[in-house]
Amino acid sequence: MDKFDMDEKHIHEMFSQITVDSSKLAEQVKSRLYEGSTDMPARHRKRWTRSTIAAIAISFVLVTSATASSLGDFDWFIKRFNPDFGKIVEPVGVYSEDEGIRMEVIGAQKYDNRAIIYLSLQDRTGQNRLTEQTDFRDGFTVKIHSPTNEGAKSGDEVLSARMSWKQKMLNFNKDTNTIYYEFNITADPDTPLTDPLELGSFLIYFNEKAYEDEPISVSLTGIEDVETIPIEKAQIFGGSNLPSNLSSLTEALMPGDYASMPHGEKDQWVSNIGIIDGKLHVQTGKIFNKEFGPSDAMLSLKGPDGNLISNDYSLVFLSDKKNNLLDLEKNNYDDAKYKYEEFVFPVSCENLSKYTLYYTGSVYSGVEGNWKVAANSSDTTAKLRTWKNDISVEGHLFEYITLSPLGLQVIGTYKGENFMVSDMLLEIETVDGIIPLEGGGGSQNPDKHTFNSSWDTKAPLDITKVKAIIINGTRIPVK
Repeated sequence: MDKFDMDEKHIHEMFSQITVDSSKLAEQVKSRLYEGSTDMPARHRKRWTRSTIAAIAISFVLVTSATASSLGDFDWFIKRFNPDFGKIVEPVGVYSEDEGIRMEVIGAQKYDNRAIIYLSLQDRTGQNRLTEQTDFRDGFTVKIHSPTNEGAKSGDEVLSARMSWKQKMLNFNKDTNTIYYEFNITADPDTPLTDPLELGSFLIYFNEKAYEDEPISVSLTGIEDVETIPIEKAQIFGGSNLPSNLSSLTEALMPGDYASMPHGEKDQWVSNIGIIDGKLHVQTGKIFNKEFGPSDAMLSLKGPDGNLISNDYSLVFLSDKKNNLLDLEKNNYDDAKYKYEEFVFPVSCENLSKYTLYYTGSVYSGVEGNWKVAANSSDTTAKLRTWKNDISVEGHLFEYITLSPLGLQVIGTYKGENFMVSDMLLEIETVDGIIPLEGGGGSQNPDKHTFNSSWDTKAPLDITKVKAIIINGTRIPVK
């Protein structure tokens, strides 16, 4: 960002923090004017008329408003970044602030079940917690209407259970610790977006520090004598490459606190190491269901020849705060305090001094909060084109087709067991040429053989110029 643009933003941010009570503005101006002349000799004082004070007050409002408008987020944003869909969105300028983070919707537009949104995140605490890796992940929410079915009222609002989005970072400004995003949102036709469009987040991830094949500072000698505990099939909550007969697994390491992990975080540790039935067992522990901090660990073993040895399988256990293992048949995830994963390696206790354990994983930082904004937009019905189609393509009938400036959305049916819509090539034929589409995602009902799918454009589509849709070479004229 050049200095002029950066100064613009700083000026705008200062203006945005000014609160003006217009009902008392004239008196405030009058008070300040007389305040500044109290030491002036009486003969030099000039009484300000009511009309003069009112004119100054109005001028102050106009100057403030004009400055805020000219340096406003929307105009500045469009001019500065020239985003792909900037020409079809409207200014919004609403924000929500929590935990020192401001989430602002700069501009947006909704087309039936689809929306394009430009928003920013800014850390206003001065801690500069936002980075180029900052993300909402599964914390991002968009409110949609629930489908009409038995037991549900038409128009009920639910969180984004049948909604998808594409997220793109447009810019990260280190000076103001602000990130600018583009969100392209699509909801299923039977669960449309609410009006006004309401979105938010309950999580913001700041940063991820990745570790790959980091050595763990533990010795693999003298581990033959180790404390174990009996286990049952119902105590195994999961794992990787699990044996087909879980009942054959009857013993595991006793949970403990054997060593630290390479990242040094206290929320995850090496719980225990030992030999069981002639194989090396390494158990890690972590605080369960914590949003931020270390991810689940992946362990490997490096032999004397320098090659990495993967584990045969791993077992996952959950325990209470006293390290009593939970039972799937008696407990649920809410009862868990710690999560243990035990990795089993195909090596015996012979000469393990020349082997080294390695860790791969990540540590995440972030904050939980409540960010929620509602964005109003104008009616865009006239900019949609919907029609019914009876041309089948390879057993798939794109029955109801909707075109919008954001792309294509389809409700359809298919024959047979193979659903192949996501693999199909879709193009838009316009008077200016062929436009390829991206996507193909959506939802599917295998019992009813129905589907909802959508495809995106890279730039706004002028639907008045569309002549046909081409699906795997089959041309479907626009009606």
